[in-house]
Amino acid sequence: MRRPQETEPENPQSAAVSAEHTTRGEIYRGDDPDIVQRVTNARFTRHELDIVGNRPLDFDFQALHIGRLAAYDLSYGTDVRTLPVEPTAQYVIRLGHTGRASFNVQGKTTPFSPSILNPGQAAVAHWDADTRTRFLCVPRRHIDAAVRSRTSERHEGPLIFENRMSEQDPAVAAWLGLARRFATGAGTWMASSPLAIGHFERLLVDLLISVQPGDRLLEPARTRRTFGLGPLRRAMAFCEANAHRPISVSEMAAVARVSVRTLQAEFRRSLDTTPIVYLRDLRLRGARDDLLEVAAGRSDATITEIANKWGFPQRRYFTASYARAFGRLPSEDAQTTPGSLATRGVAL
Repeated sequence: MRRPQETEPENPQSAAVSAEHTTRGEIYRGDDPDIVQRVTNARFTRHELDIVGNRPLDFDFQALHIGRLAAYDLSYGTDVRTLPVEPTAQYVIRLGHTGRASFNVQGKTTPFSPSILNPGQAAVAHWDADTRTRFLCVPRRHIDAAVRSRTSERHEGPLIFENRMSEQDPAVAAWLGLARRFATGAGTWMASSPLAIGHFERLLVDLLISVQPGDRLLEPARTRRTFGLGPLRRAMAFCEANAHRPISVSEMAAVARVSVRTLQAEFRRSLDTTPIVYLRDLRLRGARDDLLEVAAGRSDATITEIANKWGFPQRRYFTASYARAFGRLPSEDAQTTPGSLATRGVAL
């Protein structure tokens, strides 16, 4: 069920319902999809919500801290998909998650967490019913100020970090540990010292620039992209509904009601990818879901059968593509339980 976009309040941190005025505690818990749409649009960025699960919506949105930075816990309680209407204006950092989820930034498969979504970028995310995520949101102005203090130069575009945050890098892992402790402590044991919280917030911003790779700047022309155009959404929805069968770019264009050339240009302009690559990534996610079903004992399909089902008749190509997308071999995921895979290395 697609929820239409809502009008975002003028202040991104303003209240969509009275509970949003809190600096810590419950923002909203319930099953009203209109309120869910409003509170998430207000805290993050405008997007469309597709409720695709069979369970009823059981939304739980908690504010752990709201100050210079903001920390949240969020779960939907059912399978959902979020589609961008416009790119984010802040740095949205996923510190960790439990459950199964997938994340596609600018048309590229990215680990759901830990990860960073930069200003000017948009992402499609899939949440399972058991997914719960901890976020840290950093307004762009704080990163801009920290960059200026180091370079003494003013840039029009934001600093762009690599989306993936590698916990194999000791410095990044240390930063994530600090950020997770801050998210937990800012509203509890640190709450009595606003000065300490302010110092901790500035420390996190400064260290993030030091440890997380990524120093290129997004040019203003790219930040003015228009997301959520009808033809693009129609093509994306068609791909997701039909990824298991052979489809062509011509079919996508026909469903989107534009020419092939226009569709290709729109994918490039809005998602920085091509229709074929977008479809391939969807198929890889479908194959991964099937492999995890095998690992859970709910399916006895072979890797070859799953690869063929999702349009990968060449085993070597499937294995290489899968490893690039998820950092694991198909055979590894087929032997790993979903719970241990989803929560590996995650500290909430």
